[in-house]
Amino acid sequence: MSQTNLSIEILNYGLQLSLEFGENWLKPINERLGTKFPYLTRQQLEECNIICKKVHQVAHRYITDNPIYSDSGIKFVDFNKFRKFMFTKYDWLSKTNLQRLYSQSCYYAYK
Repeated sequence: MSQTNLSIEILNYGLQLSLEFGENWLKPINERLGTKFPYLTRQQLEECNIICKKVHQVAHRYITDNPIYSDSGIKFVDFNKFRKFMFTKYDWLSKTNLQRLYSQSCYYAYK
């Protein structure tokens, strides 16, 4: 699906919702996103949900596939390399969401 009909604001808000822990952890964002942007169609809400899931997958896979081994154990790829990689695919990512994606991806890779 294309992200062309969704604004940067909508995409970043959707991603922010998808990064929540607690009671909304791993739940679809459609309803919560629709509350903030009631003019979005069901198709647009689902499109944003799918895009956010894909962003998670890409971020997690990049962290998992690029470990750095040292004498003190496994470390994670440098944030700046992660940022550059993610921006090549998703240039609309906010600084806050990018940092949260990195943190969550490192957390999941460590588990």
